[in-house]
Amino acid sequence: LIPTGEDADSWATRFRLYSGRPLDESNPVLDTELIVPNGRARVAAITKNLSPEGLAFAFRRHREKPWTFPLFIKNKTFNPLYAAVMDFIVDGGRTMLVAGSRGSGKTSILGALMLEIMPKFRQIVIEDTLEIPVTNIRRLGYNLERMKSRSVITKVETEMPADEALRASLRLGDSVLIIGEVRSVESLALFEAMRIGGLSNVVAGTIHGETAYGVFDRVVHDLGVTPTSFKALDIITIANMLKSPDGMHRFRRITELTEVRKNWKEDPSDEGGFVNLMEYSAK
Repeated sequence: LIPTGEDADSWATRFRLYSGRPLDESNPVLDTELIVPNGRARVAAITKNLSPEGLAFAFRRHREKPWTFPLFIKNKTFNPLYAAVMDFIVDGGRTMLVAGSRGSGKTSILGALMLEIMPKFRQIVIEDTLEIPVTNIRRLGYNLERMKSRSVITKVETEMPADEALRASLRLGDSVLIIGEVRSVESLALFEAMRIGGLSNVVAGTIHGETAYGVFDRVVHDLGVTPTSFKALDIITIANMLKSPDGMHRFRRITELTEVRKNWKEDPSDEGGFVNLMEYSAK
């Protein structure tokens, strides 16, 4: 579908209205969500000065109904044993991150994990771009409170920064805490929340990283969380996009489930801090 310049201008106006965020030469990036009957999509729009030729759009279609563990098992993303282990971990109120590459299904898996939490518990969901199907999960009888934080890309001044939104959520009482994606300074507040709430409620989020050590490297060396705070994390699950041997087909799989032990000081990989509970085998 190739829109005309007039269509593109019309779309940009609508997305500004939908999101309440600017899109102009001083704010050349817009991240938002588009909702139409029977469909949702994440929208990224760019314009001058970032895009010299003017407006450009990218749409990522989302499943309207939330993914569930049985659906993922049917789709062979993971097997029943993984589902049972994660259900046990969620029931124990552990802290976890779902990691993976772009398009690996991290957010869908996080949404499925939310459905494993008992509906009687309130869940606070913090996202900068609305991707988790909160409305449909509510219709299933779950108690969800959604908060929209400032995007680290667009930096709209009228929206609350993610770290402040996260700290505000801790003042709302005893709740499960779900972070749409860990990107920047909110990681410090997130691990603070894990240390506070890890003994009673699930604290979970998604992050880019293709191995457990990759997550450690990103969180500690890129985002500035101390190794001591990283120990507040209990479980890392890795989702990746794999290719068939002929390179013609791609499929999403859970490739790793790792426990973070607490008896290390500097490097969990060298000191036995990571214990693989499950590992994907192509066989």
